[in-house]
Amino acid sequence: KGIPGLKLQGFPLLLVFLATPNSVPYLIAPYTLPLQKFIAGVAGFILIQFGFDVRIEEIYLTVGGRIVEVAPYCAGLKMLFTSLYIALMLLYWSDNLGDRQKTSLLLLGSILISVSANIIRNTILTFFHGTGQDEMFVWLHDGWGGDVYSLCMLAMIVALLKIMEKFDSLLEADYPEEIIDNE
Repeated sequence: KGIPGLKLQGFPLLLVFLATPNSVPYLIAPYTLPLQKFIAGVAGFILIQFGFDVRIEEIYLTVGGRIVEVAPYCAGLKMLFTSLYIALMLLYWSDNLGDRQKTSLLLLGSILISVSANIIRNTILTFFHGTGQDEMFVWLHDGWGGDVYSLCMLAMIVALLKIMEKFDSLLEADYPEEIIDNE
């Protein structure tokens, strides 16, 4: 089909390109220090609110004499990319990719969900490591607990899209098409 056929396949080809393993997360890892510091600071703050003696130094948290590092990948860099990828797929499958408002809201919501979930994850990991619950730490960090965490986070992105679609349908029911088009 030539160039017109390639244009039709443009977005699916972009998804294939983005899904292909590459070095991009590793190349930008040195630039994630502000995100790491933010996550370490918020995780430390949360633990302090629960009465733990926490010391925060840059990207390191010390609880119970045990140090936890919020490394670039522990800051959720790969899950952030996965969240954005899932959001793009959902927008494409639901024919909402052309809607700038929905696209912007879902991508921004995906970023907020990913960062918030990683703050919670790092808080729990620091709690487990600092209190000597090494089996639970390994379960959440290296085991299938991390998979459950990822599934819940991605399900929240799907739920966000469903809420946005429900809100749109309620808005359309309240305001007839003529009123919306005339504005």
